[in-house]
Amino acid sequence: MASKNNTIKLRLLWENGKRCAICGKMIESVDDLTVDHIIPISKGGKREISNCQLAHKSCNSRKSDIMPDEYERLLRYNRRRIMLMRVRRGIVVW
Repeated sequence: MASKNNTIKLRLLWENGKRCAICGKMIESVDDLTVDHIIPISKGGKREISNCQLAHKSCNSRKSDIMPDEYERLLRYNRRRIMLMRVRRGIVVW
């Protein structure tokens, strides 16, 4: 019998394909595939398909147990920081 986690993975793969919900890039191997809980279990999220998405291991690890809105703010901050670094080096790519 398949574990609940494997059942969720298979259903998410069937419905969404092999795209990481965090970075948007394709997940190349099954070894790099994880189930991310959108609202972390540690913050009251449920172990249900509606609270799950596929993600790279590295993306899921970076997100950790941060809530979705907090993570979005962190991503926006990092994008601005990267743009500033490029501007300072004269590597502006639009």
